Amino acid sequence: MMTRTGQWSLRRATTAEVRDWDALVERNPDGGQWTQGAAFAALKAPERLVPRFLVLERDDATRIHVLALEHRSLAGRFWYLPTGPGVASVDDLPGIVAALRAERSGLLRGVFACKLEPFLVDSPERRDVLRDAGLRASAVIQKNAHTVIVSLEPEPEQIFRGFSKSLRNHIRTADRLGYRVEKVEPGEETYRTMYRLMQTISGGRGSPLTRPYAYYHRLWSELCARGQGHFWFGYDGAHDGPQASAFMIGYGRYAIAKDGGSVPDRAIRGGAALIRWTAMQWFRAHGRTIYDAYVTPPSWLAHDRDQPMHGPGVFKLQFGPIVDHLPSHDLVLDERRFQLFTRLLLPIEWRLRRRPGGIW
Repeated sequence: MMTRTGQWSLRRATTAEVRDWDALVERNPDGGQWTQGAAFAALKAPERLVPRFLVLERDDATRIHVLALEHRSLAGRFWYLPTGPGVASVDDLPGIVAALRAERSGLLRGVFACKLEPFLVDSPERRDVLRDAGLRASAVIQKNAHTVIVSLEPEPEQIFRGFSKSLRNHIRTADRLGYRVEKVEPGEETYRTMYRLMQTISGGRGSPLTRPYAYYHRLWSELCARGQGHFWFGYDGAHDGPQASAFMIGYGRYAIAKDGGSVPDRAIRGGAALIRWTAMQWFRAHGRTIYDAYVTPPSWLAHDRDQPMHGPGVFKLQFGPIVDHLPSHDLVLDERRFQLFTRLLLPIEWRLRRRPGGIW
């Protein structure tokens, strides 16, 4: 069934569309988000999130391919659109919300709420549009809602000039002193080394956001199997193995610095920066036009030492300013069941899973 409401309508993706899912998502108006892709759907399957592959269509033939992850509970079904839908303008969202509402007795039968999080820069005006469309602001889920964004479209020399002076000096010094950066093949040895280095960031303290190894193994494997995941290791000659590492995702317009790690004692300063600059140039040569540093503190907490991402944020701020994107927003379709889920069922699930976050 396809119901038209204003300019937008919603339908299930065809078998052919699901088979070609990543290529279609990469052509979404927002440039393509990896969290809307097939690898992310596979990654979340063990967490009991059922993928729903959908298509939003507008009268002018514009299409947005949408991944909704369905959570099921005693309250009913909850849809989560991770970094979606892939709009380029907030002005499209009222019509999309209307199309979702129109499917309450169709595709959204039994769905009591949808969580949307379009990747749009935050502003009071944009929040007003979402509020007027009937959406309620909620917590941030995807970590790159606060991030540093660098355009890869200019020539490399111009991009380099946009970095802070200290970062430029570190990169030049690391290169001059022989810090070696290699793009390495995926596999168990690479994954183990990467995870080990992730435990020693922030002066050896690691990050409170780091998950168990099994999660990263599944994440890296899914992305690398699709040609979307890439590893770089950096060597300073003073360690048995790499001194620093980076795992990055190439998807749509984006080069995303998803994971990183390093040994705190280093013989050559600036290696981590050289790794990212090397990777940025590689992605630029392969058609990516936006570098996403992936996660920082919110801009207003950038200098708060108690913020969990303060250390990585200080490093990433050298590439450019923090950009704050809109938080998640809920479209509530059944108030009673939504309150049952958020007030009673969700806190129980968090306790059982020992993970106080997310919608599941």
